[in-house]
Amino acid sequence: MKARYLALVLIVASGGCTIVTPASPDGGKTKIIEIPIRPDALPPPKPLEASVLYVANLQRSSANLAGQYAGIMTGFEAYLQSVGLSIVNMGLISTYGDQFGPRLLLGRSQAAQSTPSSLALLGLLAAEADAGVTDYQSLLPLIAGTLGNIDDADLQPALQLLASSGDFDGDGETSEAENLIGFGAGLNAAALPPALGGIDRSALFDQPHDLFIVVYLQPLPRRCALPSAACNVHGQSPTDIFLGTGADGGASWLTFASGSISPEQVVQVSIATSEGESEAAFQARCTAVPGFPLNDFDVIGPSPNAYFTPLMAALNAAHPGTGHSGDFCNLIGSSPQPAIKTLGDGVAAVATSH
Repeated sequence: MKARYLALVLIVASGGCTIVTPASPDGGKTKIIEIPIRPDALPPPKPLEASVLYVANLQRSSANLAGQYAGIMTGFEAYLQSVGLSIVNMGLISTYGDQFGPRLLLGRSQAAQSTPSSLALLGLLAAEADAGVTDYQSLLPLIAGTLGNIDDADLQPALQLLASSGDFDGDGETSEAENLIGFGAGLNAAALPPALGGIDRSALFDQPHDLFIVVYLQPLPRRCALPSAACNVHGQSPTDIFLGTGADGGASWLTFASGSISPEQVVQVSIATSEGESEAAFQARCTAVPGFPLNDFDVIGPSPNAYFTPLMAALNAAHPGTGHSGDFCNLIGSSPQPAIKTLGDGVAAVATSH
């Protein structure tokens, strides 16, 4: 009996199930019935999860790029979802801070109590315009709820509103990283009051997931070269800050309310115009991109300063796969899918390696 039981266990462990029936009363032989267990009958693995934080240049001229920004954001997230990386929460901050300092400007979370209505923001803006409320600061307390649970269809008008306000021109700002690093350091801090348009960043980014993805949208020249004193934040190079760890081994620049995340799980993606390329070469290359909108040359340009190129190189040298770059011109042409796939596959590869 023991030998028969052991044989049954071994067969089950090998991926199938065998039922051994006793001999029949009339003296017939023992019957062995095999029932295969298909591999796809196993419970599905837990999906990988990520937070995405966009860092967008919202200077006034970027109001003309609101549609392209929104297209990049929705396309990138849709591709990540398609390869099995679930976006738990998404938020957006400006490259350069406004009078209130580092803060979340719009976002959404899977855990939101209600699904936002498509074009809800346009309806709100129309109603407030009829009431004579048109400036951004006056609109903030009225639209903060919609911005904090944004629908894809509302992304373009929201980005256009933010940029056209002129509040995020970054007058006097030289660092490309100061607002981002300040935001990460304040993840566990209270939001601005609703009267000032505060969106609760600690609720959207309350804890780490499998990946924390930072996506830069930068179509204009960088204001500093890395490394340079102009890029430093509180006397430190952005590279050193991004790679710094706390006592628990987590990235010290991200202060979640609960837990931490290792630098190997923080992926930075720059979607920017080229660095170190002449204006003539830049325009010739972008013009060759199928479907590139030529009127965008009025609001985008190459950067004499190299910031993202050395930053991504440094991130990858320390933790391979944590820095990725996409060319802004390729992402706003009529066929951005190959560029999105390249970026998405690179990011997803980091998720599956941990």
